[in-house]
Amino acid sequence: MIVCIPSKNRPNTKTYKLFSDPRFQVFHFVEPQDLMKYKEIPNLVNIEKNDGGITYVRNFILDWAKSNKIDKIIVCDDDVIDFVVVQNKRCVKQNSANIWFEIDKKTSHLPFEIIGMNYTQYAWAQTKEFCINTQTCEVCVLLRVDKINWKYRCGLELKEDRDFALQTLKYGHGILKFHKYGFDCPSIGTNEGGLYDEYKAGKDTKSSMRMAEEWKPFVELVKKENRLDIKLNMKEMAKHYGKITK
Repeated sequence: MIVCIPSKNRPNTKTYKLFSDPRFQVFHFVEPQDLMKYKEIPNLVNIEKNDGGITYVRNFILDWAKSNKIDKIIVCDDDVIDFVVVQNKRCVKQNSANIWFEIDKKTSHLPFEIIGMNYTQYAWAQTKEFCINTQTCEVCVLLRVDKINWKYRCGLELKEDRDFALQTLKYGHGILKFHKYGFDCPSIGTNEGGLYDEYKAGKDTKSSMRMAEEWKPFVELVKKENRLDIKLNMKEMAKHYGKITK
């Protein structure tokens, strides 16, 4: 299984080591200006543009997979620390291969274009095994590239993954999220490198406002501490587009 890790200003990333099982092949997607910084990191792919932003690199990965005739990929942020499975309401660290190949086996016959899991801090309390088209998946997801003909859209940086999820719900079959598999990573905007500077500059506020305008009435603005965020009503959106929910 192919794992794609976009990375910027984190040459000490260790996330790829979570995919050390030989059934995985991991590629790191980095900017030309950073190639030398990442010389100790395996399987570098030059994304051919500096400072193009997260939307650019995500679309580059999609195009790269399609041009290489890869039907499905795992796309994972470069600061994921661990994967877990919920057992008796406790999050237990688990080999990523065990999780992802189990997920792939469970879903290979299903039509959903995005398949993902939970944040560790939420996973332990879940009672349902999964949900369909009622929540987004982010940070580490399985994408069925061969089924996707839409793109990450410019002007929605820092919310581009949620916009992509909503496009998947509108144009595709949608999103399957496993509640009792999880990943552990730093809180949004707290880990230097990556999108740290963009979050510190408050660029997510502009994207939140555009999301609320683009997807109304299914997206609304909410205030979280000192920033604007969004709240999604995916269940109503799924009903609107005639998609199944669970």
